[in-house]
Amino acid sequence: MVSSMTGFGRADFQADDCRVSAELRSVNHRFLEVSPRIPRSLAALEPRVVDLVKGAITRGKVNVTLELEGQVSGAAGLSVDETVAERYLEIAEELKTRYNLDGSLDIQTFIGLPSVISREESDLTEETAWALIRPPLEEAVEALKSMRRREGAALARDLRDRVEAIASAVDRVAERVPLVVEQAKTRLADRLAEISEDAEYNRFRLEAEMTFFADRADITEECVRLRSHCEQFAQFMDADEPAGRRLKFLLEEMHREVNTIGSKGQNPEISREVIFMKEEVEKIREQVLNIE
Repeated sequence: MVSSMTGFGRADFQADDCRVSAELRSVNHRFLEVSPRIPRSLAALEPRVVDLVKGAITRGKVNVTLELEGQVSGAAGLSVDETVAERYLEIAEELKTRYNLDGSLDIQTFIGLPSVISREESDLTEETAWALIRPPLEEAVEALKSMRRREGAALARDLRDRVEAIASAVDRVAERVPLVVEQAKTRLADRLAEISEDAEYNRFRLEAEMTFFADRADITEECVRLRSHCEQFAQFMDADEPAGRRLKFLLEEMHREVNTIGSKGQNPEISREVIFMKEEVEKIREQVLNIE
């Protein structure tokens, strides 16, 4: 099955006074890389987050963002140290009086002073926190996979069209093989007519020319292999497991066969077909880079 490596998934979960949100974004990557960004108070859960994503995704760079709002995140655990706050105010008034200063201490600056506001450590256990985080994380992962599958389906349609176009070009090339062989025979006969009348010399030149002809003129095997690669390409896309790496390898084989056909099929029409097939292979290569 073809699945894209590009996607997005998000889910929210509400429990009592706590709201948890999970967001995943993925882009192309040669391997699988999971980069989590979670609240500091839940840092102990990072390995579990990574393992859950790796259990569902095989390739791509996946950025995971988890956010918590409410009591669990510590918002209800904020407290004011009134002693420190009053001392700051006393010092501010003393400085104004001593140095004849103007102005006042605004609230935004005041609450940002060290130790005025303190955060109480949450007594949330790791298992309880995981029970809150896991549902939205799993839902976001499924949303990400669903989007990647939709993107993959669009890629697959485009790839099938291009592979079928290559297969059709191979058929057109194969139809011209007898003509190419006949043209090669004509060229061979013309060259032999120019060879010296020496019998021994003629024999060795004839053997050399026939060997060259047999190697250069017949591209039937290359056409057969390229057709087979096109069929395999479609089979890999229909398989249940991720196809990206195998399609990339198969493309290299297809490119090699197209190059061989181009070098052996000395014919203008075949050359045009080879150029077309090379262009299609290159377009497919760009698309395959985004397949999981």
